[in-house]
Parts: sequence; C-alpha cells; structure tokens
Amino acid sequence: MIRRRIAVACAAAVLTAGCTPFGADTLRAVPSGSPAGPSPRTVTVDRTAWWGGSSYRLTEVTATAQPGGRSRVELVLEVGIESPVPVAAALPRAALEADGVAVSGPLEVQPPPFGRASLSVTVQDVGTPGEELDPDRLALVLTAPGAARAVLPVGAHPGQEAADLRPTPLRASADSLRAGRHRLVLASARLREDCTGSPVPAPAVPLGSTPFVPRALRALKPGQHTVEVLFEAPGGTGGDRLALRLALPDGRRLAPSVPLGTTPYPDRTGRVSLAAWFDFYGDTAGTYTLEAVDQDAPDAPAVLTLVAG
Repeated sequence: MIRRRIAVACAAAVLTAGCTPFGADTLRAVPSGSPAGPSPRTVTVDRTAWWGGSSYRLTEVTATAQPGGRSRVELVLEVGIESPVPVAAALPRAALEADGVAVSGPLEVQPPPFGRASLSVTVQDVGTPGEELDPDRLALVLTAPGAARAVLPVGAHPGQEAADLRPTPLRASADSLRAGRHRLVLASARLREDCTGSPVPAPAVPLGSTPFVPRALRALKPGQHTVEVLFEAPGGTGGDRLALRLALPDGRRLAPSVPLGTTPYPDRTGRVSLAAWFDFYGDTAGTYTLEAVDQDAPDAPAVLTLVAG
C-alpha cells in the first residue's frame, strides 16, 4: 500500500489581475544534505499550468532517498485563483509521473477560494523500491477522472510533453454593449481548456467577516473548449431576462452551457460580475459573434465580435 503524508502551509496574498505568466524554464541542481544522511536532490523550475480555474506555478522539487529504497519528494507551488470574484475552483488530483507512469500516490491540492497562496507539499514513498529516483524524469500532473490533463515537467526528460491549458485572450470589437435595459462592460473574454461554469451551487465561504457564495466551476473534458465571457454590470442585474447566444467560427450557434450567473465584487459596492460559458469541441481559431438580447426588447439585439489568435 502506498503511504503518503501531505503537509500544506498557506499564506494568503493580495489578488492580482490576469494570468500568472510563464517564467523562463530553468533547471539546475542545488547541492544540499549532509555526509551523515541521504543527500537530497533539488531542482528549481519556473513553469505554470492552469487547471479548474486556478494557476499552478511549480518552483522547486526536492527528492530525498528513504530507507526502503523509495524517495520522499517535496514540492513548492504557488497557487492563484484567476478571477476577480471568489470562485469554487474544481480541485485536481495531482500525481508525480515519470515517462508517463505514476510514481506516487495521488495527492489533493487545495487552492484558496480567493487570491493566492504558497503551498509546500510533501509526498512519501515515491518511485520504485531499489531504483534511485531521477527528478529530471518527473512531471507533476493535474487532472481528474474524465477531465483534461495539465502536465508540468520537472526536468528535461519527463517522457511526455508539457500541457499547460493556458487560457487564450479573445480580442473584442467593443468594451461594452447595451441590450435593452442591460448595460454590460466587458471585463474579459477568453478561450479556456481547463474549466467552465458548473450547474452545482457552491457553498458560501467567509472572506473576512462577510460570507460569499463563490462562482462555481468544473473541469473540462479532454479536447473540450469553452468561451468564457465576464461582464461588469450594475447592482441588481440578473441573467433571467437576458439571452446570450454565441456563433462559433464554423457557424454553429450555442446557448450558455449553464444559466447566466452574477457574483458580487468583494471590494466594489454596487457592481456585480456576470459570467457566461459556451462549451464546444472543434477548431478554435477565427471570429466568434456574441449576441445579447433583452427579452423585454427582443427587436434590439446587441452584437460583439471576439477574435482568437
């Protein structure tokens, strides 16, 4: 039986907008350890993947031989919620792989509900007994049953390609639209392969002394995409009388995959964030057309074009 011990230390930080950028891919050996015991092997790396609405930046991996012939591995991750409002991120099941084969038991990585945190994760009994673990062949894989895989190589020879599931910004034809009585300011539009909206409500979380109901997310399936559109709107705006449709570059027309939902900004009184997701399979390059209609004024639709690439 695989035994594991996970130690997680979180330090809350200030939310920053946008996605965590890739740093340069760096890999270097760091001598450490003492002559009296096993010598740890440490590599530093700066690689980022996105999964379930969070960014995961891997910065350091240390492997130490254990008496039973396996290794103890310590990972340092920076995890951030890439959202201006609290979200219930989909949680990955993480594992270390070498040459595409799992060499550790699964470990749960718990991102914060809002903002950023630094996680230090320790996993026991990694690798095959009697075989020295080579960090240069490791990759950290984030996934879930039936979901897309994010692959963060630790070294140069992990036996599989990196898969970062990086969101792609969409260029919009305008920064706002008016559909009848609805005035919406575009906050962001992106193609995503890691997460979309969830129909299952999320439980409330405390932010300071205020309880918030986070925006619920779920992971996408392999090969599935979503167009995620976030608007800012006046307080009291709801999605019940607003209809959105998205035309894909190939002409297909989609309704939102989950009902439109609004979430308040924690620090912006009187404004809400309205979210729409459109899930699909197929090519992603080209121009998307978003049509918004106030159901009380159906003859005055508003149109916004979004361009990928």
